[in-house]
Amino acid sequence: MGCRDLTATTLVGFDFSDKDLTGTILAGADLTNANLTGVDLSGKDLTETILVGLDLSGKDLTGTILAGADLTNANLSNAILKNVNLSNVTLENAKLLDVDLDSANLTNANLRNTLLVDANLSNAILTGSDLSNAVLTGTILTGANLENVILSNTILNCVDHPICIG
Repeated sequence: MGCRDLTATTLVGFDFSDKDLTGTILAGADLTNANLTGVDLSGKDLTETILVGLDLSGKDLTGTILAGADLTNANLSNAILKNVNLSNVTLENAKLLDVDLDSANLTNANLRNTLLVDANLSNAILTGSDLSNAVLTGTILTGANLENVILSNTILNCVDHPICIG
């Protein structure tokens, strides 16, 4: 399936399992509930792509651009998102267990009702993000920028930051 321009294409529920998407342009596509099992997304430009309900657990998303993407209800547990651009992303109701977000850019991200358990947010930029009703248990926040973050009803059993309790 390589070298195809699928920009802004609706591919809801499409089965991409084990497909080679090298050269495929997916920016702005609607991949809601698509099957991406065995697909390498590292380095892909997924700007403003709709990834609602996807299981991206265990994926190495190093170098992936997810700015403005919609990952509502997605499972990113055990995913590697180091240095990834997640600015203006929607991760509402997402599951991020043991996820590596070291130095990720989460500026103005919607993380409402998100489960961040044992996540690494060291040196992450969360400026202006909304973490209302989120659960941060065992989450590492060493050096994280939390300027103007909304923490309404957030559970903060996190590690190594002045906002953490416990």
